[in-house]
Amino acid sequence: MDIGELVRGIQSGDNDAFARLYELTRRSVYFTAYAVCREKYAAESVMQDTFVKFYENIQSVDSKHNPYSYLLTIARNLSLNYVKREKLRVSVEPEKVDYVKSDDDLHRDGGLTDFAARVLSEREFRVLMLCAVHKFKRREVGKMLDMPTATVTWTYNKAISKLKKKLEEEE
Repeated sequence: MDIGELVRGIQSGDNDAFARLYELTRRSVYFTAYAVCREKYAAESVMQDTFVKFYENIQSVDSKHNPYSYLLTIARNLSLNYVKREKLRVSVEPEKVDYVKSDDDLHRDGGLTDFAARVLSEREFRVLMLCAVHKFKRREVGKMLDMPTATVTWTYNKAISKLKKKLEEEE
């Protein structure tokens, strides 16, 4: 079942269709949010807000015009709003808080996803996650991100090269 069919099901009141849509798209929505926020908990919060907003506006979603892209756009916009709000917050100076880890400790504790999010641009990270983690074909990623397939391939290869180079530097 494709996403358009699931959207039509949700619009007609099928709550199981929403559960299937969530399971099908949650990882992509999470990684879209994570690419912008660069924080796990923020990305999880944005992911939940994305699905709430999508559901609240489900009747206005056109199931024939890439609802998946619309869902990821909501995630990206909510993530950008989160980042803007966070910039306005007053932060505590790390020197005054004794339990804050050093940058080296934070880097060692993070996984490969955290490493990639730190090293890559938002665009490179999104392409990498969609191609490598979610196993979408590059032409599918191009449609989702409104990019030519050649640009997706170039961005993906650039991201892999950047990661390899950074890993070699840190060894």
